[in-house]
Amino acid sequence: MKRWILITFLITLLLALTMYCIPLYQDQQAMTFPNWKKNHKLTNEIIESDAHNAFVEIYLNKEAKDAYIEIKSEFPVGAEVFKPLYADKKGEHFARLVIMVKKYKGYDSANGDWWYGVYDESGMKMAYEGRIPECIRCHVLAKETDYLFAKSVMMKLRGVDTNEYEVYDPDDEDY
Repeated sequence: MKRWILITFLITLLLALTMYCIPLYQDQQAMTFPNWKKNHKLTNEIIESDAHNAFVEIYLNKEAKDAYIEIKSEFPVGAEVFKPLYADKKGEHFARLVIMVKKYKGYDSANGDWWYGVYDESGMKMAYEGRIPECIRCHVLAKETDYLFAKSVMMKLRGVDTNEYEVYDPDDEDY
């Protein structure tokens, strides 16, 4: 009888640990984005990105598309934004693919619950991912549009040049 109680306890413990640990492990696995180019292409041409010191295109999945175009103050969970970065205006020299994914509430509440990733052109090989400090430091400037520079990008696409998120640097001699 004691043996069956012990076996039942161990099976219950094993199931409980499995139910608890598998979701944690899955969330920590590197994500891949092999079909990122099949998303909605927001930009008709390659545009300059001062923040990335590169030229970019912007692709949005269906969850991000309307919120980005309408410059919403909050994006839905599952929104994905893809920016292939190029070293040249013609897009002949691919540099890297930067990605933002809106995660579940509580993923990183202090920074809008966004996950950041830096990948190769295939969207399969990850260089950096998660709560990347350099990405967070820049995107906090666009907190009013859920940490995305949708407002300035949409203005640029409409032909309006803007520096609305430029940070004042008293040491910069241009000021």
